Amino acid sequence: MNEKGAVAIANGFALCPRNYQQRVESVFALLAVDAKSIMDAIAILEEIEHDLSQWYGNRRLVV
Repeated sequence: MNEKGAVAIANGFALCPRNYQQRVESVFALLAVDAKSIMDAIAILEEIEHDLSQWYGNRRLVV
């Protein structure tokens, strides 16, 4: 299984962030562009994390 397959499966879960698959696919597309686009991709990922934290709480790993 690759990332696209995993995202498609997760998109079908009963609890799934809104527009999850579309948002993750846009992240992958942005990562291939330039430095500003990478920052946009990070912002999308942070939004997804925020959506998920509504269910599991704030468990972000501090590195």
